[in-house]
Amino acid sequence: SMKFADKSPRDAFSDADWVCHLKIESSETLDEHEHRQGMNDVRYGVQHLEVFKKPSPIDELPAEVYGSTVGGPVLEEGKEYLLCGSLLNDVKLSCVAGQVKPEDVKQFVAEWDQISEEFIEEMKTFDQ
Repeated sequence: SMKFADKSPRDAFSDADWVCHLKIESSETLDEHEHRQGMNDVRYGVQHLEVFKKPSPIDELPAEVYGSTVGGPVLEEGKEYLLCGSLLNDVKLSCVAGQVKPEDVKQFVAEWDQISEEFIEEMKTFDQ
């Protein structure tokens, strides 16, 4: 399986176009003919609960995030996560890259209840 080397939280934050505390409201696997196999082929409906970083041209982040069945995190409906990723074609949020998370979180993406107040405060000091 594809294993991304974990980045430090600061590097992952710096590399990301957007970083959010969000809740997964729905997930849908898209028709593979419209997408390269396994890339950005899962569409999550999300509620952004707190935005820590966003691309400056965008006033409000879209309520959809694209994930991948290959190499991406598997996000469960109803759960809250600290999620980050890139902006594709200036419109689509993708969450395939290295994730911002505390060093002690071993899985690919941190669930929100694994994020401490200290980590949130530290994250707010990271360079945008």
